Amino acid sequence: MMLKSCGLIFKGKRFVRLFIFIAVCLGFLIAVTILAGLTIFDRQHNHILHDYVARNDDIVVLSTTYYENSKSFPPNTAVILFNSVQVFHLKYSNLNVVAETMQGNVEVQFKIQPVINTIPFFCKWVPYLAVGQVPEDHVLLKLSTNKIDGMELSLRTPYETPRKVVACFSPLFLNERWQLLLATVEIYSHYGAFMHFYVRSIITDLFKLIKDNKNTRISPWSAIRIGESRAASPMFDPNTELEFRNQASAMTDCLLQYKEAAEFIVFPDPDDILVPVLGKNYYEEFTQAFKMFPTAGAVVYNMTQTSIESSMTPALYSPISMLASMKFKGEQKWGKLVVRPERVDSTWIHRSYAIKEGFEQKVMPVDVNAFYHLRIWKFPEVPTFNRSKISNPPFFDPYHLNATKRAIYKISDGLKIQRKFKNRVSQGTMKTIYSRLPKVSLYYPLIEVCYNRIFYSMKDIGTCRGPEYCNIPAFPGLRCTNVASEFVTYKSYRNIYIHQLISTDFEEGDNGCTL
Repeated sequence: MMLKSCGLIFKGKRFVRLFIFIAVCLGFLIAVTILAGLTIFDRQHNHILHDYVARNDDIVVLSTTYYENSKSFPPNTAVILFNSVQVFHLKYSNLNVVAETMQGNVEVQFKIQPVINTIPFFCKWVPYLAVGQVPEDHVLLKLSTNKIDGMELSLRTPYETPRKVVACFSPLFLNERWQLLLATVEIYSHYGAFMHFYVRSIITDLFKLIKDNKNTRISPWSAIRIGESRAASPMFDPNTELEFRNQASAMTDCLLQYKEAAEFIVFPDPDDILVPVLGKNYYEEFTQAFKMFPTAGAVVYNMTQTSIESSMTPALYSPISMLASMKFKGEQKWGKLVVRPERVDSTWIHRSYAIKEGFEQKVMPVDVNAFYHLRIWKFPEVPTFNRSKISNPPFFDPYHLNATKRAIYKISDGLKIQRKFKNRVSQGTMKTIYSRLPKVSLYYPLIEVCYNRIFYSMKDIGTCRGPEYCNIPAFPGLRCTNVASEFVTYKSYRNIYIHQLISTDFEEGDNGCTL
């Protein structure tokens, strides 16, 4: 009997050992499965888990705007615009700023706000704001977590000259399509917009023609750089993980600059043309738009796809004749924003995630008005300028249904635009510069093929997209205006390497345009 009991005990212990073994194996398999799943998720979503658990981070400070008085912020508010990984705001809620005053140092917590508030985003790096109210008598501001030193912030103040409408364009790069840019400038200027262009690189003659217009301001838009002291790997280039030349940062930077000066700000690409319908100019158009949507902080005008014809020869070129050649494709695409700047603190090109409480984003019906997206270009051998063509503009037909009898522009406006353009390029040095514009495109065909591959085809939709993924060769002998910039690095902030843009300017060269 005792032997039998001992046998049962022995078998029981063996059963327990077997149970433990099976449990350990199952636990191991579950752990491996979870780990594999997390690894796959991390790889598919720009390594956000890796970035979240990383001990140190990099940020690149692009600008710091100080508002002594503001329609949007409390008095003496400073706003830092910077780039970092898309989970940065989940790891840090504030940046510590030390304000040096005549009475001593004051620490201020700047609240971090993502400009693109969606996770996962298809780019690893995104823009942020850090906003804080500082002492009125501050002498300087610096990012610091110690009492010894810090990264001094380069302060600027917003523009003060009143503007009814400002157009902030997405950054230009490798830009040589003069037929487009000259038309954009003439049309937006005619309808009352003050235009702000961010430029990374552009052929020099076109740069001079654009700069000559009294309604334009051009700022250099630098690629970002992180120093040798960094959290990221030595081979990592953050520009490959910023959406389309860091355009959300550029548009937010423009918004911050004109927040106090402009009544309305519109954020188009250079190939987006908006012709007012609700009024005779942009100011009247947008005034009516926001009356239609009184709770709007931003109004989206959708884009309707079009094809146009133009000339490669400056002597035969006409901006309004190009517009008159427009054919609608019946396709609608991502909308572009118009904002009331006091109601919005940051913006992306298609959406604002920082509309103030009590306001919202509304969409303008396409049949009321829409941007003409000058998507498909043709360059026939015959001259494009034809006065009868200008006097017979096509009807607005976004759905390709012949449903409207509204011309895409008023004939009187078209003739004025054409006359102003001809006067501007027929006098003095502008005449000589205009005649030198290239008759052959070097960059545009390469960019078009690349963008069709990485963007318009919608392949690899989960990956970051921008010109850094285009293989663009150098063109020695081509005179371009590029951007030179300088960054400094501060490595003593707790767990963060701070890289700040401290200077940027244009420089001309004869070795082509650069990214």
